Order: sequence, then structure tokens, then C-alpha cells
Amino acid sequence: MSGFTLKARAPAPLRLDLRGITPVALATLSAAEVERLEIGHGNALVPLAEFFQVESRSDDTLLLAGDLSRGDRIGWQMDGGTLIVDGAAGDYVGAGLRAGEITVKGDAGALAACEMAGGTLRISGSVGDFAASTLPGSMDGMRGGTLIVGGNAGARFGDRMRRGSALVFGDVGDFLASRMVAGTIALAGRAGAHAGYGMRRGSVVFAGPAPGVSPTFVPAVAGAPVFWQLLARDLAPHGGLFATLASRGIDRQLGDVAAGGKGELILVR
Repeated sequence: MSGFTLKARAPAPLRLDLRGITPVALATLSAAEVERLEIGHGNALVPLAEFFQVESRSDDTLLLAGDLSRGDRIGWQMDGGTLIVDGAAGDYVGAGLRAGEITVKGDAGALAACEMAGGTLRISGSVGDFAASTLPGSMDGMRGGTLIVGGNAGARFGDRMRRGSALVFGDVGDFLASRMVAGTIALAGRAGAHAGYGMRRGSVVFAGPAPGVSPTFVPAVAGAPVFWQLLARDLAPHGGLFATLASRGIDRQLGDVAAGGKGELILVR
């Protein structure tokens, strides 16, 4: 298995569709074969070499370098290997990720990690709306793996999320964890309005400022000390405010009862 560095020649005038450009897919190809791969540009297919300079690497990493803020579907349904984006990424980064590791050293657009099922996606900057949620028209959001956002996140983060862990070190927009089915979301910054709207199950940890809680959530009567210690220890390796959770107390709000939900908003004291 061999890796490649793909250097963007210049910002694309139209959106690029980079689905299929994954470490595993390129592992057995020569540099010349990679250059001839077709990628989407607007509504046309063009050779990859038209927008990228291709260089072989001594390791098996796939590195995408340059401004790819118009590069969509990076790591789309990726099923192994290591992919690094040295800059910004467009929409759908890590969507449907099954295995492997994707690192984005910049911001990402909308729908990052939507329907992600495994592996790890790290984004050092901020993400747009509907991260860790569903693809348009689908019913299930993020289904597994770990998503880590170093900056802020837009609205509807974790919409219909079903499984996995998603951490945000900055703030998130409105409707955090809306219609969430299961899984864990941990937030270090502030949340917008309507957190947990229509939530069915799952846990949302507020390690920073407490959000405004909807009247359709009710205080938990029973404590959950063992569960909290296990969850806190699982989040601690990520550092920041998450490192000290085990030593802090919590208040739990259960709901959304308007949707018959049994999820929990965990407010860390």
C-alpha cells in the first residue's frame, strides 16, 4: 500500500466531487493512474490532474493539500487508511465513514460526518450545519465512530444521531441533538436554542455553560453515579474541559417528553 500527496493547483471555480479518492482506492495505483482518475467538477467529469499535482509518498497516507473549501465528499464512505486534509474542506467530509482516520486541519462545510458509521474524524476548525446528522431524505444520522470538532458547529448538530461519540470544543447552533435516537454528544462551549428538541434517547453532556432547558424535559429523580463515572472516564482522554469531568457533579434532565423520549441532558456543575 502506497500513499500520495495531492496538491491543489488553484481554487476550483466550481464545486469538486472527490468521492472515491480514498487511501484504499489509490493504494494499488501508480501516480500516472491517479492523475487519470475522474472527479466531478460542476456537472462534468474531469481528470484529477486538472486540479491536483500528484506526488508519491513513502508512507501509506493520502494527503490533500491546499484550499479545498469547494472540495465536497472528501473521505466519502471511506473504509480504511489515513487521510489528511491540510487546509479547509467542503461539504460532506467524512460522510458515511466506515473505518480509518480522517484529519482536517481547517474548517469544514455542512453535513460533516453525516451517517458516519465507524473510524475517527478530527476537524481542527469549525463545521457547518447538520454535522453528525442524516443525509437529506434519510432517517438515521451518525451511526458509529468518533467525531471531534476543535472549533464551533452549526445548527442541527447530531440530528437523528443513532450511535457513536461526537465532541465539540467550541459552541454549537440551535437544535443540538434534535430527534437524537442514541449515542453521546459532549459540548465544551455554549449551545443555541432548543437543545434536545424531539430527542428520543442518548446523552448530551454540557461540560461548559448550562443551556436553556426546554419545559418538555423533567429533572431526573434517581442518580446515576456509576454511569457518570464510566462516561466521564471515556471522555477524559480528549482533554480540555472533558479531562476533569469525573471530579464534577451533574444534574440530569430527561426528555423530550413531548416526543415520548427518554434521552438525557447532563448539565455538569
